[in-house]
Amino acid sequence: MAAETGDQPTPPDERDLESYVDDRLFDDSMGTLADHAARKAALGDSRRYAVVFLLYERDEVARSELASAIDDPTFDLTHHLGQLVDAGLVARTGAPEGADGRRTFYEITHLGRQEIEADYRNVTGHEPGE
Repeated sequence: MAAETGDQPTPPDERDLESYVDDRLFDDSMGTLADHAARKAALGDSRRYAVVFLLYERDEVARSELASAIDDPTFDLTHHLGQLVDAGLVARTGAPEGADGRRTFYEITHLGRQEIEADYRNVTGHEPGE
């Protein structure tokens, strides 16, 4: 990553600012600034954030359980889960062993886990699990 090389960057002009941030902060394995911004935008709704946090703590949750936990008929869970999936924070999974195979389950992704753990450290000043 360029941010770790110690090289002095060339200041960006206005046309290249996003490319500049991409070069300084991200590499191909981390995606792009646009990917990062999409993840942050997906977490920008408190109930979507709560869904990701619940998945962080429980690993895998049925869609029906998420709907019960939110308990708000005006909240379009399908739409919001779609945004979280599109942002790469959660994934649809098959039913775990012994569960009803007709139900839809969701799990947190590696990126979703990283987001929650970074927030946990920033908010509490501790590592998760301490």
